[in-house]
Amino acid sequence: MPSRFPPVLFCTPKELGGLGMLFMGRVFIPQSDLRWSKQTDVGITHFCSGMSHNEDQLIPNLYRYIMPREAEFIDSQRVWTEYALKRQEAITQNKRLTLEDLEDTWDRGIPRINTLFEKDRHALAYDKGWRVRTDFKQYQILKQNPFWWTHQRHDGKSWNLNNYRTDMIQALDGVEGILEHTLFKGFVIEIVFSDALTFSSLEQSMRWKKLTNAQRSGLNQIPNRRFTLWWSPTINHANIYVGFQVQLHLTGIFMHGKIPIHESVVTDHCQIFDQELDALEVETVSAFTNHDILLFAAYKWNISKPSLLADSKDVIDNTTSKKYWFDVQLHRGDYDSHDVERYARDKFLDYTTDNISIYPSATGVMIGIDLAYNLHSAFGN
Repeated sequence: MPSRFPPVLFCTPKELGGLGMLFMGRVFIPQSDLRWSKQTDVGITHFCSGMSHNEDQLIPNLYRYIMPREAEFIDSQRVWTEYALKRQEAITQNKRLTLEDLEDTWDRGIPRINTLFEKDRHALAYDKGWRVRTDFKQYQILKQNPFWWTHQRHDGKSWNLNNYRTDMIQALDGVEGILEHTLFKGFVIEIVFSDALTFSSLEQSMRWKKLTNAQRSGLNQIPNRRFTLWWSPTINHANIYVGFQVQLHLTGIFMHGKIPIHESVVTDHCQIFDQELDALEVETVSAFTNHDILLFAAYKWNISKPSLLADSKDVIDNTTSKKYWFDVQLHRGDYDSHDVERYARDKFLDYTTDNISIYPSATGVMIGIDLAYNLHSAFGN
């Protein structure tokens, strides 16, 4: 299986945008898939699940969560005996059984204890011969029914995979670890998340209309495109600088660069500098194309050695400058490389040491903004 389709895409429950698949084999989760990050006041903090060993983690196996039928029969005998004793005790004490009394055995036994408390239990009592009728349906309906010997309303649900779902989320590094593989952080308004994975009202209404084949095939592509976009930080491992028209792999989505986000980020910075002219001892603020903002000093500034935005210990030497540039880089990270601090540092060192990039002075700062993960950092003097 290619690394761009890791187990998290298949095993994640549908509520979080995955396929919700069940596994019976030995499937490993690579240790590299158990990482997530968070923007804090002191920079970007990176987390890694579990101990710092290199062993891959196994995905929970389905057979551990489904009880064999033989064990079900033995357990059922015990559960129903226990229920009879509790009921007898309740009658002698002239009280009713509560959910707390039956909490341990609620979804156990054959049939399940909870079938005694269904709202249509009285109607089901008159449904005689249902097991034989279910068996004979194989001669009426040409459809394979592997559960011909049981009925969910009479016998209760034969399996409960809540624990499997919980353990699966835990094995995939919890909700934070799963969402790190997705575009969740890119949705600044979190309410979009609930709508991002469900059918829109337009799709729902269109599904039952008379459509041409082309319309129907187009409508069928929407869930696939939505899934691919949601998991694009994991599926798309191409390093995208948001400055040109780029098509995201396996989607029909084109990303356009320096419109209008880049321009608005630069404008916002210029407005802030205009408000702080006196405090920063700035004479004029200018916007350019290659280096986005250039500040001219009223006096000479003392310049520190290049460092990250969150570094508190700036080393100031005797260097001074009257010009200071800002270069805003928009970046669309993927799961493997969305360390925006490293990105800003690499770009700064690249552009200031090559002979092609022409900056108006030797002092400035590179601002990196990751649009997919909603992270930001800066590196410079």
